This record gives sequence, structure tokens and C-alpha cells, in this order.
Amino acid sequence: MAFFFGRLLSGLSAVSLVPLLFTLAAGERVFPFLLMSALSAGLSAGLARAGKSPADGMSLREGIAITSLGWILCSLIGSVPYIAGGHLGVVDGVLESVSGFTGAGATVITALSEMPDGILLWRSMTHWVGGLGIVVFFIALLPQFGEGAARVFETESGTPVQGRTRPRMKTTAQALFAIYAALTLAATVAYWAAGMTLFDAVNHAMSTIATGGFSTHDESAAYFHSPAIEWCMILFMLLCGADFGMYIGMMRDGAKAALKNVELRFFLAMVIISALVMTAELLPSGMDAGTAARTALFQSSTVASTTGFVSADFDRWPPLSKMCLLFMMAVGGCSGSTAGGIKVIRILLVVKLVGLGGRRALSPLAREEVHLGGRTASREVLLGAGYFLFAYCALVGLWSMIFTWDGSSAFDSIALAVTTMGNVGPGFGEWGATCNYAALPTMSKLTVAASMLIGRLEIFPMLALFRPGFWRKERGWD
Repeated sequence: MAFFFGRLLSGLSAVSLVPLLFTLAAGERVFPFLLMSALSAGLSAGLARAGKSPADGMSLREGIAITSLGWILCSLIGSVPYIAGGHLGVVDGVLESVSGFTGAGATVITALSEMPDGILLWRSMTHWVGGLGIVVFFIALLPQFGEGAARVFETESGTPVQGRTRPRMKTTAQALFAIYAALTLAATVAYWAAGMTLFDAVNHAMSTIATGGFSTHDESAAYFHSPAIEWCMILFMLLCGADFGMYIGMMRDGAKAALKNVELRFFLAMVIISALVMTAELLPSGMDAGTAARTALFQSSTVASTTGFVSADFDRWPPLSKMCLLFMMAVGGCSGSTAGGIKVIRILLVVKLVGLGGRRALSPLAREEVHLGGRTASREVLLGAGYFLFAYCALVGLWSMIFTWDGSSAFDSIALAVTTMGNVGPGFGEWGATCNYAALPTMSKLTVAASMLIGRLEIFPMLALFRPGFWRKERGWD
């Protein structure tokens, strides 16, 4: 595995040159980024010498280990500029880095206006690299990731890709990267045309396309007071809450690939229905209909896509609106998107499975199957959705108990668990739309970082590391 970690860190070293050169050109302190670049390059060289390229590529177990440990390693190295620059302590620096790479967008920085532009750029870049998936990102750019790349795709995007060959995997990764880059460029141009400075446009484009939510201003999207910018953000957040694989299909089959996508239809319906409910509840507060509709649709889009931008303090909204937002935080976006959460496809499968259970109660001998989007869901897929939902609920319960024990209120703890597992960012109450995570106790900060990583990697790859048999050579693993 040393060889693959070396390749991964060589890519991270190359990425770190961008903020290094930016700070050099801007006349800011270069030492924090120089240290990060040197550290990742040095580790890469050491690991390259310690390992060698395996002839048969990456095994299944290596794919899981490299994906999980790679995220941890990159998050630790990515914290160096915050810590070495004296901006954050060790725990806060690691949390900020984890939040960036996982696309959670929760921050412990209390005054973004006082941060150097190089730090703000690095925050957005961690979103952009982590949004597509750290390892998937480098599969598109680096060779030698082998057949285990299929496991990487599954763990980082939530989309099963079993049976694909190595050339196909490389081609798919490059196609995803091209779409990702094109959307980022389009968002940058749109934001700039709508009134942002070029620096703000680049940073917010990277945050939006990665559905991350880091902003260059403490007020987030509300800073701009611009309906045009908010409408642009709504468009790109919804685009990136959809399956990127669908866009590859659209290149081949045209618009019918999107029209036939049942997951996309449910995702958009969830966003629109929630926005209508919230609009109805906002109108009595004195907002005009247009402002209420735009504000509700913005918050519905940013939460459903798990981006986490804020255009209004939704913590002050009526209870039903809050429940709509909490529901969307849990569900998240489509599989194969940069969004987090349980994912729409799993919700649809579990709902279908519950319906099947009801029918089987009336006709025990009937042989029925679960169909979704014109396809029959296999037993393995149905069990996987059930396993995931159970594990998700169990972990949300565990995190909630830890947060409550550490001083948060019960509802705020549940919301914090849901928003970190779903990589959304803002929650409610103490950790709501206009707040940050700086005041969290140390235990809660460490739990939040773990929740973000486990949620971003779809739970099981991280949990597999704690299985004793995972580290032993066992028959059937490879």
C-alpha cells in the first residue's frame, strides 16, 4: 500500500503548489504552504522508496484501506497551513481540514475577514479536491490505481461500479473530472457576471460544485445581498446534487437520460415541495412573495444538496420549516453526486422494501420483487440499503448522546449529528445558520471530525478498519 499512498501524496503535493504560488504572488506568508508541500512531497518520496507498484494493481482490501486512510492522511496534512500559520490550534486545524475535504463546510474560524486570502483559497480547494473524492480525483490524473479503483468509486460516490475494467475506470474518472471542471468554470463565470469579485467567484464556485459551503465571508451567501447571485447558486447546487454519472449518460443519450432518472425526480420534488411549505410559512412574517419563495428555495436547495450556504437565519423559522430542513439534511442528494446524506436512492429502496413487506404480510407465499426506475433491485442492493440506514441511525444516536453528554441540548445534538453525518454544515440552535463550531468542547470537535469522515465515506469503509480480521490475510478478502 505504500506505493499507492506515495502516489496519493505526490498528487496532494502538486495541488498544494497552487496556494503556495498564490501567497507568493500576493505577498503573504508562504511558510505554512511551503511546509505542507515539503511534508507531502517528502512523505511521498519516502513511501515510494518503501513500496513498489504491484503487478496486479490494487486489491479489494487495499482499495478500502487506501480510501479510508488516505482521507485521514490528507486531512491531517491539509491542516498544516492553519496550524503552522498560527490561525488555529491543532484540534481546530484538523477539524477545519476535515470539514473542507469532506465537504461539510462547518468552520471553527470566527472572523474570515481577518484570514489571509491564501488560507481562504486553500479552504475552498480542499472542498474542490474532496468533492469529487480525493482518491477518485487522483485516479483521473494518475495511473496505477488498478482494479481496486472500483471500490474507491463505490466508497467515495456511493455508486456501485462492480465489474468495470481498469481502462473503463480510468476513462470514467477522467470524464467525471472533465464535467466537474466544466461546472466549476461555468459557476465562476456566472458568479463573476452576477456581481462577485473574481476571487470570491472562484472560491464560491469551488465550494458550490463540491457542495461544500465554505465562503470567504462570515455571512456566507447573505453577505452579497444579491438575488442574482442566489439564483445562480440555486442552479449550480441543484446541478451538483444530481448524479454526475447521469451527465455522462446525457452525453450519449441526450436529455432522456435525465428524464428517466427516478432518483433525480424525487430529489427535485423534495426540494420544490419543501420550498413551497417554507414559503407558505414565511409569508405571514411580512416577506413579499418573491423574496419568500427565493429564500425558501435557496435554503431548500442548499440543505438538500448538503452545500450549506446560508442566505437567511433559518433557525428563526417556524417549526415545520425546520423539520423540512432537518429531513433534507438526513436524506441528502443523489447517489454519484458530490452531496452527502443517506442519498435519495437508498430512501426510495427502503420505502419500496417496506411496501413489499406490507404486501407479503397479506400474501406470505407471493413472490414479489422491488422495481425502481424500470429495473429490479437485487437482494444485495436491498440489503445494502437496509444495512446503511440502520448503521446511519445507530451512529446518529451515538453522536447525539456524546454531544448531549458534552453539554449541547438534545435537539441541537440530534441536528448536529445529522448535519455532520450528512456533511451539510449548519445545524440548529447553538450550531445553527449564523453560528460556527468554534465553541464546541474538544470531545465534541473530535466526534464531529469522526462523524464527517465516516459520513463522507458511506460509513462501512471506515468501520471496516476497526475489524480485527481486516488487518490479517484472510481467504476471500482479496
